[in-house]
Amino acid sequence: EYYSVNRAIKTLNECDIVFYMIDAEDGLTDQDKKVISLAYEKGRAIIFILNKWDLQEDDKKTRKKAEEDIRINFGHMAWAPILCISALEEKGIKPLLNTALSLYKQLNLKIDTASLNLALKEWISSYPPPQSKASQFKLRYCVQSSTNPVNFILFASRPDVVSESYLTYLKNKIRTDLGFDNIPIMLDLKASRKKWEDRDS
Repeated sequence: EYYSVNRAIKTLNECDIVFYMIDAEDGLTDQDKKVISLAYEKGRAIIFILNKWDLQEDDKKTRKKAEEDIRINFGHMAWAPILCISALEEKGIKPLLNTALSLYKQLNLKIDTASLNLALKEWISSYPPPQSKASQFKLRYCVQSSTNPVNFILFASRPDVVSESYLTYLKNKIRTDLGFDNIPIMLDLKASRKKWEDRDS
C-alpha cells in the first residue's frame, strides 16, 4: 500500500485527470484523502468513482449517502463529479469517459483578458468588497496565467487584506460564469496600483 500510494503521488505530476476509484463498500481511507488532497493542490481535474456498485442497492437513498460521505470529507471540492460504475458488469463506463472529455475541455479553456475583466466588473458590482478603512481594497484587473492547471492572477491595491471569503466568491463566479464548473481553479493575488485599462500607459 505504501509503494502504491507513492506511485500514485508521482503520477499526479504527469496526468491531466485523476480517476479516483473508491470501493463502494469500504469508502474512503486516510491514504485516499492524502492523494486526493495532493491532486487538488496540483490543480488536477478529479472524478470520484464508486466501483463495485453492482453490490449496492442502486436507489436514490444509497447513492445520496455515498455521495454525502465524499462531500463531508471534501467540502471544498463540491464541483468534482461523482460517478458510480461496475467494472465487473461494465456499467457506467460511457458516462465516465464522457465526463472525462468534458473535464479535459475545461482544463484547456482560455478566457481572453477583456472578457474576464468585464465579468470581474460585474461580479464586483453585484457583491462589492468591504468598505471599512482597515479592510478596504480595490480589485484592479485579472488575467488567466495558465491552462491545465487553470490559474488566474488577480491584481489588487492591498492583496494582504483581501478576505478568503471574497476570494471564494470570485472563484465560484469564475466557475459558474466562465465554464470551469467541474475542475479546480487557482486564484493568486498580486499587488498593483494600475487599473487594467491603464496597464500599458
